[in-house]
Amino acid sequence: FMSDKNMLSIPYCQYSMEMRSGKIIEIDYGFTSLLGYTQDDVNNGLVFKQMVPDVEYKAIIDELREQFIENRYVCYQHEMLTKSGETLEVVSFIRIQNKLLDGHRVLKVSVANISDYMGQKC
Repeated sequence: FMSDKNMLSIPYCQYSMEMRSGKIIEIDYGFTSLLGYTQDDVNNGLVFKQMVPDVEYKAIIDELREQFIENRYVCYQHEMLTKSGETLEVVSFIRIQNKLLDGHRVLKVSVANISDYMGQKC
């Protein structure tokens, strides 16, 4: 098993996005340190599609649509692109919020960067 020290060192962030458009609404400090996108990027209309490779985007959206029929949350391993163009392997925990924002459903997403752990056995 990985030591507790390794578990605590996995880079992590949270953000909220509008479900339909993928518009990023709210980010935490970890979002900027992990992915490089800032509050200015959010204010300028950052969307989820900009943060994932094209081939991953369709697969993720199709999977979410299917999973959300029965579940309020989904756990999904996929690639994310940093602002500088680096590709990270992440696990995203995506939950539908009960509240609506301007009539749109909101997703709360927690992301763990597992790039450094790929290929390791637990």
